[in-house]
Amino acid sequence: FLSGKAGKVTIRVVTTKGKSARGKYALDLGKKLIREFERYFGIKYPLPKLDLIAIPDFAAGAMENWGAITFRETLLLYDHETSSTSTKQRIAEVISHEIAHQWFGNLVTMKWWNDLWLNESFATYMATKFVDRFYPKWDLWDQFAGSEMNSAMDLDSLKSSHPIDVRVRRPSEIREIFDAISYDKGGCILRMLEDHVTEEVFREGLCRYLEKHAYGNAQGADLWDQIGIAAGMPVRDMVDTWIKQVGYPLLHVTRKDDTLHLRQQRFLAGGEADGVWSVPVSIGLKSPKETTEHTIQRDILGEAEGTIRIDGGKDHIVNYGRKGFYRVMYDEGTLLDLKYQIDQQRMPHMDRWAIQNDLYALCISGRRPLREYLDFTDAYTSETDYLTSRDVASNLYALQFMTSEEWYSGMIRTFAVKYIRGIFDRLGWGSSNAKHTDALLRSFAVSALVRMDDADVARGAEERFGMFLKDPGSLKADLREPVYSAAAWNGNKKTHSLLIRLYKKAASQEERMRLLGSLYSFSDRGLLEESLAFALTPEVRSQNMQIPIMRMASNPHGRKLVWPWLQENWTEFSTKVGIGNPLLNRVVGSLSIAADSTMTGEIRRFFKENPVPGTERTLRQALERVRIRERFLVRTRREFGKA
Repeated sequence: FLSGKAGKVTIRVVTTKGKSARGKYALDLGKKLIREFERYFGIKYPLPKLDLIAIPDFAAGAMENWGAITFRETLLLYDHETSSTSTKQRIAEVISHEIAHQWFGNLVTMKWWNDLWLNESFATYMATKFVDRFYPKWDLWDQFAGSEMNSAMDLDSLKSSHPIDVRVRRPSEIREIFDAISYDKGGCILRMLEDHVTEEVFREGLCRYLEKHAYGNAQGADLWDQIGIAAGMPVRDMVDTWIKQVGYPLLHVTRKDDTLHLRQQRFLAGGEADGVWSVPVSIGLKSPKETTEHTIQRDILGEAEGTIRIDGGKDHIVNYGRKGFYRVMYDEGTLLDLKYQIDQQRMPHMDRWAIQNDLYALCISGRRPLREYLDFTDAYTSETDYLTSRDVASNLYALQFMTSEEWYSGMIRTFAVKYIRGIFDRLGWGSSNAKHTDALLRSFAVSALVRMDDADVARGAEERFGMFLKDPGSLKADLREPVYSAAAWNGNKKTHSLLIRLYKKAASQEERMRLLGSLYSFSDRGLLEESLAFALTPEVRSQNMQIPIMRMASNPHGRKLVWPWLQENWTEFSTKVGIGNPLLNRVVGSLSIAADSTMTGEIRRFFKENPVPGTERTLRQALERVRIRERFLVRTRREFGKA
């Protein structure tokens, strides 16, 4: 093991034999985080030591045992020569998340499972806040919006979602709520609340809460009361509208002269529903000058409808900075004005991202036509911001994936290839001084373009794979995963055998995971079937069994193999994974991509006969997503001229 000190606290990184050197990054970061959390909370870490333990076989990602946190090796061990940029970031976030639990979860513990979200949301939020302090160039708050907020909004747009504060009556229901609602939506609500009451007041309330309930149990209301006292406002009443009801609002915004008319309803991906939240409305108002700077006007919408008089110039952005957990639907005239501002980059990047992010969701839900979103992406041709360009690229790629078997798929693919190729042409194959987020974006662009049969990028990936086979040091860590997958996509039986050999002799778990994923990236059906058979061999650990299913489901050539294979091999597969394993929720969730409407009845019957406790809600959500996708395709067929 490696050992160090943070004040009087001994911190150790514990590994299996021969791996301790890869724990240095975790040790150094752990020492910084302990000191930073102590300063923020005003409460010393209460134990004499903290062990960070890397475990080769571990179903969960990490677990915050007080004083002895356990991790998967891939979430703790870092090698600056062979680990990727995304791995370094993920390790930092997970360590920060688990150390935050030493106060919020261990020093003060929830009274019952309905407040699980408080533990997990708080740790999720704090992980971003504190890692961002050490690595401001990583743009973690942008990534939080693009990842955690997107994930939470996607899940919470389903009828089968659940409130943050959810009743838990049976042990199996506990596993169901370790999801994007308890982690990500809760983190977004905390961020929205902090923005509403100010960072200083938010921190004061947290410190009051921890001090009052140290070494005891508490519930959500205790925290809201302490923040409310610090803020001098009825915080609990506001927060209850967000945590005790399912979903989130869509604000319809119409402007007439200097008045905005706002109407809220619940945003659903597959229909309409009523709902009223206490919505903190932030409005960015821009002067007529050529500038990106805005003044911010704030208000609260606590009714189904309301009006807000605005000051300043003509242009306005609702949910300015996207701190609020809600979507916005503008009237057509306003949206056209905003498109012009985006094209001229006359608004902050967070709002450039948010406007198209909302429009994409409105398109998928049927509130706006697909052509409108496709035309709107023209405004992002010159976009260089990571968050915005990655989201536009991801949305266009998702659209071409969803429509790949439709007669109009070529048009969607043209939009996607043109946009993502523009990103690749700007970034190229990379340099040693690339930005942190450039490395993340490049990896996505290469993978997406290869799968959309961009011959030039595929050729470049093939050349790099050939050089790697002669000299492994020639291929940078950030490019290994997309290059391995590209080799598989255009590969043959020889490539398949080669990737398995590389997998078996890989020196680290991180490298093995890259190679394992590549085995499910072939375009040849026979080779994909061989890869599925390989998953059941002892070579693939039970803790990684979700990877074959998830990667296969996201492969357009493999997604239709997933459900028949799971049915045929369910006994062996579920025995290997283990009933009760939390990873089964990811396996069941992947059916939302792999299944179509002809399979849903069969899937329901199968899991009724082969129950998997703790995945019931996930199954309902997966099948609801299938129905939403099918309705989207029916609408787009009509839109493009063929019902």
